[in-house]
Amino acid sequence: MLAIDDLDAAMEHGLLDALPCPGCDAACNVRLIEARDARHSALAARERHRARAERLLRRAAGREAARRPVPASTAAPAPALPARGCRRAGACAGEGRAARAAMTVVAGRRRPLRGSRLTREEIADLFARLRALNPKPTTELEYASPFELLVAVILSAQATDVGVNKATRKLFPRANTPAAILALGEDGLKRYIATIGLFNAKAANVIAMCRLLLDAHGGEVPRTRAGLEALPGVGRKTANVVLNTAFGEPAIAVDTHIFRVSNRTGLAPGTNVRIVEDKLVKLVPAEFRLDAHHWLILHGRYTCTARKPQCPRCPVRDLCRWPDKAASAGPVLLP
Repeated sequence: MLAIDDLDAAMEHGLLDALPCPGCDAACNVRLIEARDARHSALAARERHRARAERLLRRAAGREAARRPVPASTAAPAPALPARGCRRAGACAGEGRAARAAMTVVAGRRRPLRGSRLTREEIADLFARLRALNPKPTTELEYASPFELLVAVILSAQATDVGVNKATRKLFPRANTPAAILALGEDGLKRYIATIGLFNAKAANVIAMCRLLLDAHGGEVPRTRAGLEALPGVGRKTANVVLNTAFGEPAIAVDTHIFRVSNRTGLAPGTNVRIVEDKLVKLVPAEFRLDAHHWLILHGRYTCTARKPQCPRCPVRDLCRWPDKAASAGPVLLP
């Protein structure tokens, strides 16, 4: 009769393939057959785990090589996989852990954060560089109160900050409160903002917004997202700008510049502005979150421009994942 403890040796010599054994009773044969089947299943599962680990490593190595080639002299050695056919206890679980660990560090670089193509260290480095260039960023819209900022942001839709400032420099000395603008009337307001695109619709929204502020909020700008978005002409982006700039909330308003920068760099890629905003809120470190909106919008407005991005002078070009970025003639220089 063959002992259960000798199954490994029996399998290596093919003894279990000859079951049932004439010299054993029926109960012994049943136990041996069950043990043989369980052993075969365990080996098959272990082989599947090993093959999956190899596939994960190959995919990760391929993506990393395409993204940033690493010289052979500095590349980290590939993590070793468990030997084929290893019979140690817990081999399957060990191989699973090895595969996950191998995916964490590939070619000497850490794994990107979920939702980004950059690692945690690269995201922190990106914002640290932008902060070094502009320690105290702010909006380029001119305003002296939360209400003036709210009006300026509404007028800035599909318009430049320069154009809005030219109009508000004439408007705000004449009327810079909800009651004063409401007294102007829609036609009176249009005379001040006629140089801004879509001024007819914007004038109607501003007048309606002023009326609702007086009726529901005592003429004060609400400090909540729900209260702001309930105002005519105010969407999520405008509400985020006011919350961040006027009230110091760590909100991130995603406009066309931030959307472009987030997708080009790989910081927070997404197919629409809400996806990008949600990712940025999760990915941006807390110490940078208050000013992240301003840094990204200014970077997109003056460096990572839509038609002719200034890649050679970009302070984060070595972190950027955009495949079409222009080659740089020198290292990144920061003050």
